[in-house]
Amino acid sequence: MAGDEMASPSPPVAALTNDLIAEIFLRLPTPEDLVRASAACVSFRRLVTTDRSFLRRFRSLHAPPFVGFLDHRGFHPALPPHPSAPAARAVADAADFALSFLPSPAGSWMVRDVRGGRVLVDRDPKVETGGSEKPLVFTEIDVCDPLRRRFLLLPPIPNDLAASVDRPVRVHLDRWCEPFLASHIEEEEDDTSFKVIWMAQCKAKIIAFVFNSSTGQWLTGASPSTTDLFNGAGLSPPPPSSSSPSPVFSSPGRVFSSRRYACGCFYWGILRTMLLVLDTRLMKFSIAEPPPVCLGGPTAIVEAGEGMTGIFAPG
Repeated sequence: MAGDEMASPSPPVAALTNDLIAEIFLRLPTPEDLVRASAACVSFRRLVTTDRSFLRRFRSLHAPPFVGFLDHRGFHPALPPHPSAPAARAVADAADFALSFLPSPAGSWMVRDVRGGRVLVDRDPKVETGGSEKPLVFTEIDVCDPLRRRFLLLPPIPNDLAASVDRPVRVHLDRWCEPFLASHIEEEEDDTSFKVIWMAQCKAKIIAFVFNSSTGQWLTGASPSTTDLFNGAGLSPPPPSSSSPSPVFSSPGRVFSSRRYACGCFYWGILRTMLLVLDTRLMKFSIAEPPPVCLGGPTAIVEAGEGMTGIFAPG
């Protein structure tokens, strides 16, 4: 009889492998939800805190919240009614944005760049003896983490590389060089490493050196002449001035200004008519022309999604 028949057993539930758990966690709506899920058990916590490939995928799908910005005047947290204001207060309380953990005197360090949770600072290498009277072409560079209070003092640029820097132009306050952090490349397995690009805008060429934290060494990046840059783009350089023999620098101070980043490239404006571009994957400089609607005014270069770069300009 049908009533006497024993019900067939249900099929076993498939085991939740780490790959399956990762796919589930990637679909969580916010980083806060991921933190709560990781507290459920040891295996979940291990996946969230130690699996770097998972963390890279999660970060690529969930943009970190804006909590503020850091410059040479200090940390400026997001304020109410911004939704990140509570997180900004927590970060401000937990981190040491005064950089008191750096080699003393801490007040001598100037913030030059912030990227990926790291802060790049530099100072006059002769600061402890009263400072130098010559332009600060080669400063002492440090990359630090204010949240964990860790830092790495970079070695000086070797003399053979430094000798190629000739007649640099002042780029920021009392600095005659432009060091900045290169973004982490997603394909790299070790996301604890970083790169620093040191750039000088000389009268006749652009010079860039690259420091890799994995090797602890400075290497030559790129040193194209400004004439070759414009000729290679099929463009005419900006008109020369009576005070400078260079075809690029037609006004006092620097012309390559307002560094911006998007999709593996850094961009500098050139007299509001052209862009200097540094592709960090190839370490190659080039000149680009923005769309006509972007000429003559302020612009913002952003990542537009799917590997595309967008330019915003006021209408």
